[in-house]
Amino acid sequence: MKKLEWDNYEDLAEIVSLSFANAYDLLVGNTTFDELSEQDEFYLPKDWEDPEVLLRYYEEEEDYEKCNEIIKGKQNE
Repeated sequence: MKKLEWDNYEDLAEIVSLSFANAYDLLVGNTTFDELSEQDEFYLPKDWEDPEVLLRYYEEEEDYEKCNEIIKGKQNE
């Protein structure tokens, strides 16, 4: 995997996407912190533990399958 740089404008969208994907995977149980820490580096968005933050992001991305999983998880709390 290519090393992403915060100061490279072209990498920012990919960093954001990866950070929300990591947060989603943690939320739905697809990964753990231990598994993420085995990578060279990983990103998480601010307030990543808040399902509403993830829901808003995936609504904006129009990824409704992930939205459904987030909503199902919120209902099971």
